[in-house]
Amino acid sequence: MKATDAKPARAAWLFLAAATLPLLAPTPAQALTPRTAAAPAGAARPLAPAAAARPLAPAGPVAPAGPLADGTSAPTVPALRQWTADTGSFTFRDDAHVVVSPADAASLTATADTFAADLRSLTGAPVTTAVGAARPGDIALGLGPSGHAGDEAYRLDVGASIAVRSATVRGVFDATRTVLQLLHQGRTLGAGHAVDWPSHPERGLLLGLGRRYLTPDWIRARIRDMAYLKLDVLHLHLSDVYGFRLESRTHPEIVAAQHYTRQEMADLIAYAARYGVQVVPEIDLPGHAQPILAAHPELRLLDGAGKAADGLIDLSNPAAYALMKDLIQEFLPQFPGPYWHIGGDEYLRDYSPYPQLQAYARQRYGPDATGKDAFYGYLDWADGLVRAAGKTARAWNDGLKPGDATLTVNPDIVVEHWSRSGLVQNPWTGPAYTAQQLVDQGHRVLNAAFTPTYYTTGVLGALVTAPTAAMYDTWDADLFVDGTRLDDPSRNLGSMLSLWMNDPSDKTEPELAGAIHGRLRVMAQQTWGSPKPAPLYALYLPIIRAAGDAPA
Repeated sequence: MKATDAKPARAAWLFLAAATLPLLAPTPAQALTPRTAAAPAGAARPLAPAAAARPLAPAGPVAPAGPLADGTSAPTVPALRQWTADTGSFTFRDDAHVVVSPADAASLTATADTFAADLRSLTGAPVTTAVGAARPGDIALGLGPSGHAGDEAYRLDVGASIAVRSATVRGVFDATRTVLQLLHQGRTLGAGHAVDWPSHPERGLLLGLGRRYLTPDWIRARIRDMAYLKLDVLHLHLSDVYGFRLESRTHPEIVAAQHYTRQEMADLIAYAARYGVQVVPEIDLPGHAQPILAAHPELRLLDGAGKAADGLIDLSNPAAYALMKDLIQEFLPQFPGPYWHIGGDEYLRDYSPYPQLQAYARQRYGPDATGKDAFYGYLDWADGLVRAAGKTARAWNDGLKPGDATLTVNPDIVVEHWSRSGLVQNPWTGPAYTAQQLVDQGHRVLNAAFTPTYYTTGVLGALVTAPTAAMYDTWDADLFVDGTRLDDPSRNLGSMLSLWMNDPSDKTEPELAGAIHGRLRVMAQQTWGSPKPAPLYALYLPIIRAAGDAPA
């Protein structure tokens, strides 16, 4: 979804005001439970050297990590789930090694290499990797039980050396990000034991590249930042109003002047994998297809008077399927991840002006089919191409609503739920299925709530972008755009921050990075799901500063 396609912008703002203002005051369902708030001044202090600090509190029952203070763990983003203080300390040394055991070397060497490089960048020390046993000042990575179920759960034992342990390589990588944040605050750490795990498997960032081209270097910097925060999914929205951004061998005529060559995209995918970030590609079809239709006007969707619907492909035209199949099958092998996003947002609300869609659907799906069946049929058809490649399809939710169709959408499609409006009108209410209704139909969902997870550039974008504080203070990753929650939260894969650059000239790349800096850190906290270290965003800011940014 592209947030400011809103034709009725004034109405959209009124709806936003009506819906966002209540969000700023927690409802009973969202009421904040009392927690110890981070003191702004204390939260920003680095860890004091052990000789100067008072002894850490004796080991006691495992409890949620608190803000930086004597006897508690240092602030991290996201916050640690559990921390038990112990006596003693760890001091990082210039001759430190990242150590893996011989048994784990094959699995963990790549993770150790990335971690060592990050430590060199962070500390300036000539950190190297080694296979064997850890010495004082070393950091040992190992595979094994973490003390909690879950693929990403990890254990961190801080003493004379640091020992990281998880059942999975991904969990070990997450733990290295925690160590980086701790060492950012000081080379001497109080001893203790942490157990940590996420509540959601997908914690992500969407880049609306079809609206604005962003340089590979800028994207790589965001990948490093994501990894530092334990965010693990990068959704690349690669086609939209202002450009088709992938080099295409089957249809070079549709490619924007500013695009990613095959090698550039392969390099970005490999770089993301190095940092534990999975790339989810999207070619948005059959709507938002302006770059395709500029080269192929014969595929435009025309009403009875011959007027073209802006950016919409005619799903009754067999040539449209030939072109879409060319593109999907060309790029499916280029992206090694398990998902492919087939788009599906903002196609049509009213199918009646386009009788050819109903005629096509009745010819293909039976005499009772409707124009909407042509759209549902596209989703199932594209899903078939994706499944044939051994992947899982994803789609936007707004075109899925009760009635007006004889087909059902394949339940294996993961649905990203951003709006109830069906199209860009009032995203907080409307005819589209709720997330729970989609789950009841067999889908897994991802919470892509229009508010507060969208950051949209431009003047209109500013009107529909919720404050970062609202995202931290009143929202969590299981609260959908309409205020509902799932009966079974495990059916929600997680959430993502979406950067929609509807005004491509608004903000330089550094300004864009700054605009989403705090929001990414809120998204990391809310999708990790550990107890919030501060009750309000204003008190969370010192923790953000203390945890720092990813090593360059």
